Amino acid sequence: MGDETSNTSEMAGLEEIEAPFYYLSDTSETPVFKQTSKPSDVNNFQSSRKPTLMKIQNGRLLAKQPSLDTEGFAFSKQTTEVVDFFDDSELDIVYTPKIEELIKKLTGGTEVIAFDHTRRSTVPEKREKYNARDPVPAPHSDYSDASAEQRMRDVFGDKIGDRLDRRFAIVNAWRSMTGTIEQWPLAVCDARTINEDLLIDTYRHAPHRAEPSFEYSRSSSTRHATFDSAHRWFYFPEMQRDEVLQFKNYDTIKDGTARFSLHSAFEDPFTPPEPKPRESIETRAFVFFD
Repeated sequence: MGDETSNTSEMAGLEEIEAPFYYLSDTSETPVFKQTSKPSDVNNFQSSRKPTLMKIQNGRLLAKQPSLDTEGFAFSKQTTEVVDFFDDSELDIVYTPKIEELIKKLTGGTEVIAFDHTRRSTVPEKREKYNARDPVPAPHSDYSDASAEQRMRDVFGDKIGDRLDRRFAIVNAWRSMTGTIEQWPLAVCDARTINEDLLIDTYRHAPHRAEPSFEYSRSSSTRHATFDSAHRWFYFPEMQRDEVLQFKNYDTIKDGTARFSLHSAFEDPFTPPEPKPRESIETRAFVFFD
């Protein structure tokens, strides 16, 4: 136990590491990303991708806490009473209200509605049983202008009211479902270092997902990144079950406020020889502002 504690402390103290990100390298045709319950390696992408080593800074060592409106991401502590994150009813009753409350507090939004829980696991049997997915090793944002609006229409239907006329954002809240994240951590990119001209609309195809999941019940568009040396990446090593990484996927505002942060799983070069399975949940929520 002493060695494990020492290793955890050592990893959390590293200022930065280097790891490959799979950026788009050929954009002559519209890229396609196939979402399945199989491992999300580069074979899931109908596009050319090139692994590029990037520096990833330790977000735990930042002198100033990042924010959703400046860097496009934030990091919080939040305990949870959820016993089994694979239990849909427990998610609805126990988890959703608490994560909506956290997002509302961080954003200052007047209304927060969680509409999707995506569970990921590196255990093949669990991906098959629970329709979960593997980590995605590609820098991207989940929505374009068109798909963000379409997602709102999907979720609210004839109850959409005046929501399309209000400022709205889509925020993801990401956490471990079990214990320490020892492999495939999630990295987020400082929104101020993202050049939108270097992002490519990517066709997302997910025939394996069925209703009532609005998020993946049909094909839509996301935005994937080509290489940009200006990108500044951050991660929070060895995240625990009571820690939550929030990041913007979309915001309608265009006044200099961060509109989104790219995100990507990556292969940590300091992963232990026999790591625990990586099991995470990310909740997507609409945030409305008056």
